[in-house]
Amino acid sequence: MKDRIHLREWVDQYRTFQQQMKRTSIFTCRQRRYSLIWLISFGFYSCELRTTSDTDHHARVDSLINRATFLKFSEGVERSQAFLDSAYARFPEAGVMDTYRKYDFLRGNYADPNFKMDYGKAVAYVDSLFLLLEANNGKINYPKEYARARLLRGDNLHYLKQYDEAYSQYFQGKVLIESTLDTCQSSQYTSRIAGMNYQEKNYRKAATYYKQAYREVMTCTGPNDFDNLFVSPQGYLSNIGLSYSNLEMPDSALYYYEKALHFIRQNEHKFPNQQDFMAMARAVIYGNQAVIYLKRKDFPHAEFLLKESIRINRQKGYYNRDAQFSQAKLCEVYLVSNRLEMARLELLSLKASLDTLPHPEASLRWNNLQWQYFEKVHQISQAYHYLKNYLVLRDSSDHHKAIFEDMDQALRNLGSQHEIELLSKKDEVNRLYLIGTIAVLLLSLIIVFLIWQSWKRTRKNLLKSAELNQRIIGRNTQLQTTLTELERSQQENNRLLQIVAHDLRTPIGAISMAVDLLIEGQFKAHKPRDFLEIIKSSSANSLILIDNLMHANTSVTKKEMVELQGFLSSCVDMLRLRAQEKKQEIDLRTEVVSVFLDRQKMWRVISNLITNAIKFSPPDSTISVRMKKNVHTVSITIKDQGIGIPVQLKDKVFDLYTDAKRAGTAGEKPFGMGLSISRQIVEAHQGKLWFESDVSQGTTFYIELPVQ
Repeated sequence: MKDRIHLREWVDQYRTFQQQMKRTSIFTCRQRRYSLIWLISFGFYSCELRTTSDTDHHARVDSLINRATFLKFSEGVERSQAFLDSAYARFPEAGVMDTYRKYDFLRGNYADPNFKMDYGKAVAYVDSLFLLLEANNGKINYPKEYARARLLRGDNLHYLKQYDEAYSQYFQGKVLIESTLDTCQSSQYTSRIAGMNYQEKNYRKAATYYKQAYREVMTCTGPNDFDNLFVSPQGYLSNIGLSYSNLEMPDSALYYYEKALHFIRQNEHKFPNQQDFMAMARAVIYGNQAVIYLKRKDFPHAEFLLKESIRINRQKGYYNRDAQFSQAKLCEVYLVSNRLEMARLELLSLKASLDTLPHPEASLRWNNLQWQYFEKVHQISQAYHYLKNYLVLRDSSDHHKAIFEDMDQALRNLGSQHEIELLSKKDEVNRLYLIGTIAVLLLSLIIVFLIWQSWKRTRKNLLKSAELNQRIIGRNTQLQTTLTELERSQQENNRLLQIVAHDLRTPIGAISMAVDLLIEGQFKAHKPRDFLEIIKSSSANSLILIDNLMHANTSVTKKEMVELQGFLSSCVDMLRLRAQEKKQEIDLRTEVVSVFLDRQKMWRVISNLITNAIKFSPPDSTISVRMKKNVHTVSITIKDQGIGIPVQLKDKVFDLYTDAKRAGTAGEKPFGMGLSISRQIVEAHQGKLWFESDVSQGTTFYIELPVQ
């Protein structure tokens, strides 16, 4: 049974949307199999650090970050980052902490699991924090911020599974925190150790460390410190409850959940501008409590809490992802209590939410619940379909996790090493004083000797260097020429491989679908022999296609007289299974006519165009394929009822490496090569290929070939 966990980085993002919110916090969301209590921070930075002022502008930066957070939740991460970059470009007087807050916000932008996480940008932003602080003597002037940067770097290394280096960074952050004599700040380090133990399922240790972090953060003072005075304490209390829930100690878990809610009630009046955050915090805790009652089969209580959690977090600007997890849990309540109609309606609602706000883990749960629902209503084929989807998604989300039983020992060893290093440094200083005097004398003698030797060799070396430079220049020229030829060859090889991969998708896809239907025993519309014929034909086409592509990609090499009626029927039959998967029909109408052409090359053209029609057409639609003989030509049209081609993309669709790529109506991946290859083949037959399209009205492709 899944549960939730308070995540520090999510609150980093939400908190800045409110007035006077700061940088570090912890909030609650559900824990999946790969959920982390601590998150690695991600970000992108151009590595250009400008000089900052000594004066900070807290109110102005609060306003900018609040606006950036609003844009993030309403228009996306990229829009938020673009706004902040633009605003700071017009803010040359920004102080050190002003700039620190910008980097910290952008770093957290890409660590939010509710948006697209981009680990590649984390290192740059954390490095930017270090560059900024070190350029301004951060260890002395900004010790707390410098210590926090150490912890963030440790997070990055931990994500990269460089555990020894990660623990070293955590320990260095701990030493810096202790040097400030700030117990409040120590909670950041302690909570990370708690998070690592929770991640490794050491729940008892995790609970102990979260209790310590709670005691430490409760020493914090400051009337406007919303993070340390409210967000972190209630988060730590809820995390203690989660730890006990995983230890199968439900009474203890409920005690700490109630304690977290009591803390919110007692302190919410101190922060009147944070009511939205407090509502979300309650909603998430309600969801955690519901898990306990579901385990106890107290369905009415669990249902009430989940509905309240969904009601709050489903609102615009609230924690909508958590509402999705609560919906999934509510579906589970309905299924376990055999209220199947209510389960069906809730599953439909959850699917609509996922269509608007996709999330892999919620989709995984939805497929699992769909499977269970259809199994209960005895629709075995549907249940099998969603079970397959669930297993595929589950396998793709599994990540190897190392178990660190000696984590505490590693941290103690680092502490011992630190003490030894301090003693060694004292001894080293004393030795350096003694050695220094001797070294100065020896170095003076060596320098005099080297100057004399250097003077003797200078003229000889200059001549040799000039000769050597000429040789190097010649070699470099040869190497550059060779490299250019290799690059050109590599580009051509890559293009060939892309064409092979693209054109092999259709026959191999037909083989795969035929095999699946044979395995599943679906012989209503076709006999087994029909599927074997498709497999045989597709295999032969694949082999011929590979042989042709190895010699000439699109040139016409083998023309023969082809009867188009049978040729088109064969192409349509091969792709009819793919259309049936999307509940589509292919309507073929032809005339009797023969044309002199390269059968295999033209098969690639027809296959590409029908495949595109299937990809970009909605379910329950019809794809029309028509062939008509004219006086000197024969025309083939392929018309769909799909999404159409926008005006701004019409001039790009025939480019080989076009950027006019769009996913299909069922999420099929785009490749952007088929139309370019098809036009080359048609033109090699002295024919023409063009199209007509209106957005949302469908697209019609026309092929005109000469009759010889």
